Amino acid sequence: FITMNPGYAGRTELPDNVKSLFRPVTMIVPDFRQICEVMLMSEGFQMARVLANKMCVLYKLSKEQLSKQHHYDFGMRALKSVLVMAGKLKRDALDKPEDVVLMRALRDMNLPKFIYDDVPLFKGLIADLFPGLDCPRVRYEQFNNAVEEELRKKNLQQLDIQIDKVVQMYETMLTRHTSMIVGPTGGGKTVVLDIKASAQTSLKLPTKMHVLNPKAQTVLELYGIMDPDTREWQDGLLSNIFRDINRVAADKPRHDYIVFDGDVDAVWIENMNSVMDDNKLLTLPNGDRIRLQDHCKLIMEVFDLQYASPATISRCCLLYTSPSPRDS
Repeated sequence: FITMNPGYAGRTELPDNVKSLFRPVTMIVPDFRQICEVMLMSEGFQMARVLANKMCVLYKLSKEQLSKQHHYDFGMRALKSVLVMAGKLKRDALDKPEDVVLMRALRDMNLPKFIYDDVPLFKGLIADLFPGLDCPRVRYEQFNNAVEEELRKKNLQQLDIQIDKVVQMYETMLTRHTSMIVGPTGGGKTVVLDIKASAQTSLKLPTKMHVLNPKAQTVLELYGIMDPDTREWQDGLLSNIFRDINRVAADKPRHDYIVFDGDVDAVWIENMNSVMDDNKLLTLPNGDRIRLQDHCKLIMEVFDLQYASPATISRCCLLYTSPSPRDS
């Protein structure tokens, strides 16, 4: 079957002569409340029905009342990542009330992507839906100390807001293997990534970053090219990095970050959709399929997501940084 998305970024319309060969089927919008309820129950929540209602209302109000930004996503994948994190938090703290656990998951998974003006609005919505509840930010003792130590080593100012951004990056990357760090130049995107990698390395978790600019070469040079005459395949830059990471035996705990430092647009990112979702497979034009290992993460360091399609944005966890504290 063919999925049609009229007016969708990065896709072309199907010609009428091809369209006439297929029988059209209309899709309906999924029932988010029911899906949330089932997932909360499967994660062990007793108050699943009540909490599912609150969660769906929060996302509906956020979509309507918060500012319109290219990197905001309140769809099914965003809901799912919050539910997965809520289940993990519940198993880690069985004595805590369920509404406090869900409130913390909703706050910690959504606040990192909001611009400054939307943060008080979102906190107000959460306070209205979970009245009287207060859940302070969790401090990861070892990680926070390592971050502060790395900032000291690099002779950087220890700003609470920047330390919090590193911790937010750490938290969001626990639930997804693809992240996007968005913000204007001078916002501290590279510093956040470098400090996180250095802090993890100092905590006996070696972290290596493979940085490339996806727009510095053609798509063929990025993924690989097949000679039309000899049918000989030549790997591209990205497929080579994937293979190199897979060659190293993961017998010791470690992390490999593939960092795309450049603009995100449909020309090159659409081929990555199968890697960014739960399949974790890079499919090459020659038929090869390379799996993204569990110790490997994808990170996009980008100015904005003006040219990214909703399919791409929904597959990533997002972190927004800004040079001005008022906008971060």
